[in-house]
Amino acid sequence: GFAIKDGVLVAYCGNESNITIPNNVMSIFCAFWQCYELTSVTIPNSVTTIGSAAFYDCSNLTSITIPNSVTSIEESSFGGCKSLTSVTIPNSMTRIGQDAFQYCSNLKSVTIPNSVTTIGGGAFEYCPNLTSIAIPSGVTDIGYGAFSNCYGLTSVTIPNSVTFIVTKAFFGCTGLTSVTCEATSVPSTGWYVFDGVPQSIATLYVPESALEDYKATEPWSGFGNIVAIGSEPTLRGDVNGDGVVNGTDIQAIINLIVEGEYDEKADVNEDEQVNGTDIQEVINIIVEGE
Repeated sequence: GFAIKDGVLVAYCGNESNITIPNNVMSIFCAFWQCYELTSVTIPNSVTTIGSAAFYDCSNLTSITIPNSVTSIEESSFGGCKSLTSVTIPNSMTRIGQDAFQYCSNLKSVTIPNSVTTIGGGAFEYCPNLTSIAIPSGVTDIGYGAFSNCYGLTSVTIPNSVTFIVTKAFFGCTGLTSVTCEATSVPSTGWYVFDGVPQSIATLYVPESALEDYKATEPWSGFGNIVAIGSEPTLRGDVNGDGVVNGTDIQAIINLIVEGEYDEKADVNEDEQVNGTDIQEVINIIVEGE
């Protein structure tokens, strides 16, 4: 049965796999902590807050429908829900709390509406099957480690509204190769925001008006390709233009050095010279690409 106090569902005693929460519940707090039998939940429109650890470590929960009445998902509310594969967050939502979906190891798809203004620290940390994320236009700060160690994440879109990206936001995202940052003023960052990201082979898409600012500002300047949004990237280190970076590009640089010629594509480190340092840069790109 359900233990409800002043509209807050604080405990559930039972072993049902499919649960419908009563209509007199306004908030859920720790009620389903480690309910391993739980596979699906229906939440009524009376609920406005999914509180701390509400469904924490419900490792067999595969389906959750969040109604439009909910405005906040709090700390660790769905942390460790390893069987959850997709989540649609309603337009009523304004806040995704700290560690809200941390360790949701099979989460592949998340739809975040523009109504969300806060993405808390560690909100999607260690979600290795999450492949892409579009951060909504109402968000100004991306929390500490919000998407850290999302190994499968390949692309991220950061809106113009973001002014600050907190430490380790994308730390350890080893598959991240495409970042679009729509901000016309380069966002400030904390420490280690892109540590572990293969920046030298990744592409950063930015507004054309801010292109030079991003190129001159760390850690953004570490991206191998920084191009205007809507442009086709050139692959850094691909000296011979065959679409890959390998030993043939090293040979192409050697040929230019021997012939005493200059080619902008061969000036990999952009020091306006073609020499041995460019060969080393290509080697670094090949090693990081592996």
